Amino acid sequence: MTKIVKIGLIVMMSGSLLMASASQMQKYEVKSGKITYKINGSTDMMGMKLKTVGKKRVIFDDYGVLNLIEENEVTKQTIGNTSKTTKSHTLVYMKDSMLYQANFDSKHIIRMQNPAAAIMMMSGGKSVKQTGEEMMKSIGAKKIGTEKVLGYECVVWDMMGVKQCIYKGIPLKVESNIMGVKSTEIATEVKFDISLSEDDFKLPDFPIYTMSGEKLDKSKLDAMDKKSEAGTEKAGEDMAALGALMAGAMQSAGVKKGERPTEDQEKSMEDALMASMLPMMKQKMLSEEKMMQSAKECISEADTLKEANICSSKMGEMGDDEDAFTEWNKKTKKETLGFIDQSLAGMECVKKAETMDAVKKCMSEE
Repeated sequence: MTKIVKIGLIVMMSGSLLMASASQMQKYEVKSGKITYKINGSTDMMGMKLKTVGKKRVIFDDYGVLNLIEENEVTKQTIGNTSKTTKSHTLVYMKDSMLYQANFDSKHIIRMQNPAAAIMMMSGGKSVKQTGEEMMKSIGAKKIGTEKVLGYECVVWDMMGVKQCIYKGIPLKVESNIMGVKSTEIATEVKFDISLSEDDFKLPDFPIYTMSGEKLDKSKLDAMDKKSEAGTEKAGEDMAALGALMAGAMQSAGVKKGERPTEDQEKSMEDALMASMLPMMKQKMLSEEKMMQSAKECISEADTLKEANICSSKMGEMGDDEDAFTEWNKKTKKETLGFIDQSLAGMECVKKAETMDAVKKCMSEE
């Protein structure tokens, strides 16, 4: 219940800006597909030889917003007359802003925020494909020609010992030779623009954990993911709105496109931006009031730990991620209700605030 009662400016900003929009997460120029790859690798250095063979499959939909990658590899290591064989089987499912990483050896799955979402949030509205090409160019990658793989003509990029043959954002062939470590990954079967179902993206039947090791209830994953997807779409809208506000602030401060603002202009931009954002920020903060009133009513009637956690679960359904209570007694109940009353009082203060400084004062008084 801690998150319910700690509503502030930073929380509002981070909740609306730390996600990339769904369109930004589109990697490919093809809507859907299934690709099978053959993997070969070898190393021969300092008396050690490695030989790797394997297969990889990629399934994607919504231009790569849904993207599943499964790899099976067998590596034979030889040193002198001694040989050792190891196997690796992994699966990574990127579902919009979330990522599921499955390990078939340890038989568990880790659920986490997709790191690409945070990177794309800072890309200025560009897509994964656009950002990827810019990053490749920034480290010296060059287009050196074209090649056909399974009948598909792709552009060949050369980058520091790695050649990638890319068709509409999709690598169909990757060859690398770096310091004696050679590897090849080439598509052996391709199907594009096909109909896919949820079964195509089904995860293995392993327990699922958070990064911190907390075991998740599988029955709630769909709801959690849908909530994450809704947050991503809303974040895209917020980013667009913020971009428009920023442009307006620059114009009012007299900053021309491509120019670096002076210190006075930066101060003027900050004041204009904060003034423009005030209604949006107040609306965001006050939208929590109804939820907090419901929380207060529920908590007031909760006499057992089970009842308190039912309240916590209800708050989650209303859009606030809540940790379960670990204990419940008269003291924790009184403290929780006290926090809620304090925050509700802060809401009344926010309603009357006419400036950003006044809003900040309301939050500091909580």
